Amino acid sequence: MGIWGRVVNLIFPGACRQCGTPVFAGAPTSCFCNRCWDTIRWFEDPCCPQCGLPYPSLDPLSVHQQSPAGHLCGACRKNPPYFDRAISAGPYEGVLAGAIKLFKYKKKIHVGRALAEHSPLLQRGDRGDFVMPVPLHPSRLREREFNQSAILASVIGERLGIPVLLNTLIRHVHTRPQVELGMKERKKNVVGAFSVQDDAMILGKDIVLVDDVYTTGATVGECARVLKRHGVGRVSVLTIARMVG
Repeated sequence: MGIWGRVVNLIFPGACRQCGTPVFAGAPTSCFCNRCWDTIRWFEDPCCPQCGLPYPSLDPLSVHQQSPAGHLCGACRKNPPYFDRAISAGPYEGVLAGAIKLFKYKKKIHVGRALAEHSPLLQRGDRGDFVMPVPLHPSRLREREFNQSAILASVIGERLGIPVLLNTLIRHVHTRPQVELGMKERKKNVVGAFSVQDDAMILGKDIVLVDDVYTTGATVGECARVLKRHGVGRVSVLTIARMVG
């Protein structure tokens, strides 16, 4: 926020979308006050070291428990995902869920940037050779006017000092929105939806794949499958939030 913006904010502060109190300059985003923003719970161990699922038998938000070394969740042992590791910043609930909805559906771009900058993803995430967003189909992109994953990827790439590839992985099939489908339907919905252009650039490289929400892992899993088929070495997935329960 520039000097003039700070002056306007001091005179006419916005209202917090969660509690309605004024939001003054210095808050991570003009949509939430500091008190509400601080209610966001960020994941800590123990989580599955591959898919990032919090272990159901333990408190996934406790800083006093340690993840058992190499202990994969049942789903990863039974059907290993194509990606090597997935990390989500926090559970899709409360202020975090509200912030993502404002960013994704209400075009509050600054909220998305704040989520990427202030979440622990930058500290917990793997480094790679390239950062890559989960792509939107061109028709969906025209409808939404921006790709929320690309905005998150640009912030993460900038902070980590890693180049961002925007047009290497493409979505060439216009599928139904995943939010409308059940778990089994989600997997079928995205099979064959993605392809790679210029695979020479990513051959043998490690990719950090970025999306906004991890629900079943179907979309990022299919992206990882396609990337590895084109010679990518390691695929790490970073998402702002994860559906739990």
